[in-house]
Amino acid sequence: MKVYRALGVPLLALLCSCAAVKVKSVDPTDTLREFRQDILSSETLSPFSLQALRMAGITQQQALEDGIDEADRIQFEKFATPIDRAYVESELAIGRAQILERSQPEKAVGLYLHAADLASQGVFLKECRAPVDIRCDSFKVFYDRAVRGVVSYLTQKEWKLDAPLQFPSGAGRTFSLNVTRKGPVENPSEYASITPASSIGLEGLTNRHRQNGIGVSLVACRPRRDTSKEEMYLPRVGVCLPLTAVVRFPQKSCHEARCEAWLDLVNSVTGETEYKFNGATLPLAADYTAPLAALVERTGMGGWDGLFDAIQGNEELLKNTGFYTTEPYNAGKIPLITVHGLFSNPITWLDVHNDLMGDPVIRENFQIWHYLYPTSLPIVENAKTFREKLDELHDYLLATSPKGTTPPHMVVISHSMGGLLTRTAVVKDSNALQEFFFEDPKRVRELDKEVQAQINAYLNFSRKPYIDRVVFVAVPHRGSEIADNWIGRIGRALLSLPKTIVQKSVAVARGARNILRPDLRTEFDGGEPSSIRGLSAKNPTLIALSRLEIDSNVPYHSIIGDRGLGDSPLSSDGVVAYSSSHVDGADSELIVPADHTAHAHPKAVSEIRRILRYHIEQVAKETNSVKSSKAVR
Repeated sequence: MKVYRALGVPLLALLCSCAAVKVKSVDPTDTLREFRQDILSSETLSPFSLQALRMAGITQQQALEDGIDEADRIQFEKFATPIDRAYVESELAIGRAQILERSQPEKAVGLYLHAADLASQGVFLKECRAPVDIRCDSFKVFYDRAVRGVVSYLTQKEWKLDAPLQFPSGAGRTFSLNVTRKGPVENPSEYASITPASSIGLEGLTNRHRQNGIGVSLVACRPRRDTSKEEMYLPRVGVCLPLTAVVRFPQKSCHEARCEAWLDLVNSVTGETEYKFNGATLPLAADYTAPLAALVERTGMGGWDGLFDAIQGNEELLKNTGFYTTEPYNAGKIPLITVHGLFSNPITWLDVHNDLMGDPVIRENFQIWHYLYPTSLPIVENAKTFREKLDELHDYLLATSPKGTTPPHMVVISHSMGGLLTRTAVVKDSNALQEFFFEDPKRVRELDKEVQAQINAYLNFSRKPYIDRVVFVAVPHRGSEIADNWIGRIGRALLSLPKTIVQKSVAVARGARNILRPDLRTEFDGGEPSSIRGLSAKNPTLIALSRLEIDSNVPYHSIIGDRGLGDSPLSSDGVVAYSSSHVDGADSELIVPADHTAHAHPKAVSEIRRILRYHIEQVAKETNSVKSSKAVR
């Protein structure tokens, strides 16, 4: 009897093919993880698809490796709901496509198109209008993966598209794929690289600005077109633009087993934020940070080499002095100028640039232009060149703008020593400078004609009428304590000035020495001029500049760093004291808890955004032509 029982129970279990049923405790986190599992997050299909296959008598291995024959598909679709069909078949198509990408790439693309079609249909199912079904979230993920598969294939083929391409899916359908371009998008074969933004990991940037929506965000890089006027201010390495790839399927696109598909490439930096898809207007997917990071990496300015260039002030950097933008000139947008400080370059604005372009209102209304200059030069030399380059840029904007239009006026954001350069472009006039430096300003006429011209270039200037607003960040209007301490001495020892500048400065100083005020002559005999000497609170040039009055027609704002000593005349950012950064008459002043890199502090960036949005509102009141007044609300 015992032997019967011992053998009988397993025998009965074997004969009835049943297993013991038990209930066990499961962690809710594991349950959620299981529901979220799919072919993209693991090598296993989702629980939904596995169950559907089992109900149809099909194994996962058969479905992924061999596909499902027509009879099985008909059987499955006979009992499947629309959301079951869209979800399961799109996931299976992606799984099959991933397996076939290398061995049968054309068939893989056909399967990706099949998956994209089903997933895009799933987005609009009635079950997903008020999505409580977890599968509704997955349709966008499946669609994105499918479009990435199509883009990857076209990139490998270098986008040679003389005619629509044919792709059999192995799922009873053959797709004819057409590629179109919307907005300012070049022939894709002209791009050196087109990469899905999701495949680009970022370092060195605080935030990543993306817009969720239909399509797949891309980073498209190409060389600069040196013959194009719109691109003359791009970096020499070219441009990286945010594009979006959308695969759409026209209604009634299939005629029996033959279907049409369209891949649209959209330039998402031009302000396109919506896309008409399947009769609905949807947000357009975009990544605004990845292209910026890709471009910076190509320039090589993200490393220490930029710092050494700033210290050395070499002739090559002198040649490259000027403005740079990260996108071709976009007429109608307000030029937003940034000016960096001592021992720096435009990379110091990278986080600020990224966060400003992450704001849709600012992105639509402003185009950022970064100014690069050798910071080792004397302040008056850099200020003169800055004003000259500003005039060149303004002339360029006038010449490149559409006929009958004038470019919007500029806004300037300056940091540290860059604010001293900027100030010379917005003062009412500089008449007081010659009175400060010379015993009798009329005696300048006695000097050599060339020396006279140089003196006038340095000391005669007034407000640039095309600058409408200025933001000063941690600017040493009255000097910096580091210029006179051990840090300044080390800095001066490291500096190396271009010979051409040194020779010119020495010639002007010698030519004008005899007509200088006697008490200033020894100041100009103190050795080779440099930017650090010019930042001393005792420097006569800086003293004279600080006394010049900013034009009343230019609103200006101050952002000042405070390391914790209190927002009073005793506070400091560690390099510049509050008493030096503060300027009477500012439209606004904000003290942020930061060191001298205050321009990159989140509160400073937020304040800059506030100022720029306010500027847009003011322009709207004056011209009634601002493009994004609806977004300013």
